[in-house]
Amino acid sequence: MVKSNIISEMKANRLYWLGRYEMRVYLTVHQLNKCLDNMIDGQPISYADFWSKLDVNGAYKTNDEFTIGMLYDEDNPSSVISAQRFAMDNAMMLREDIMSESLSYLEMSVALMKRCKAAGEMNITALQPIIDWSLAFWGSTEQRLLNPKALGIMMLGRTIENIDMQLRFGYPYSRVAMVYDTIKRRSSEIGSLLNSNVADEISSLLTESQFDLSDEAYKYNLINSFNNLVTV
Repeated sequence: MVKSNIISEMKANRLYWLGRYEMRVYLTVHQLNKCLDNMIDGQPISYADFWSKLDVNGAYKTNDEFTIGMLYDEDNPSSVISAQRFAMDNAMMLREDIMSESLSYLEMSVALMKRCKAAGEMNITALQPIIDWSLAFWGSTEQRLLNPKALGIMMLGRTIENIDMQLRFGYPYSRVAMVYDTIKRRSSEIGSLLNSNVADEISSLLTESQFDLSDEAYKYNLINSFNNLVTV
């Protein structure tokens, strides 16, 4: 039974970032799979392109350094293990809401990455369970997070992270516009959490006629706007 529909500002912030970080884990592993496939096919420059899309400060000099760093470097906030730990930290503070069953999937992911790091495991297939556990986490929270507004805030965070990654990796206008429609719908369902000024700015930028992610200034202006859209 839901004790209260009131959500504190701190809890709303944790729900939002739990959604964002867990989606970041899922999408980073997905994109990393593509990148490593290119490396195996003899395109070593792929890792540099990957880093530039994520806008990170890391400077790995070889493919092996890149693979280990992107997966396990806890000093790099864009690594998979960092995103998973950030997600777990927020989830631990929300244990009473999402329940221990949901939290356990994140704990298993962190434990797996620590074992793989200790073993020097660079094969991305070793981390396939993280994809499965991430999907299981979303299913578990949808069943156990009984406050619809709390669930909506977490899902809103997930959708913002989705559009952020789509913009960074050059997805087409139709996909990006579809996700933005989902953001607006999710926000309206839980009581608008969108900054109206930023929403107006996005509407002026996100038009099919001017959509051009090869224009770096345009792309990062749009990314920055989406990252400031939600007011939690």
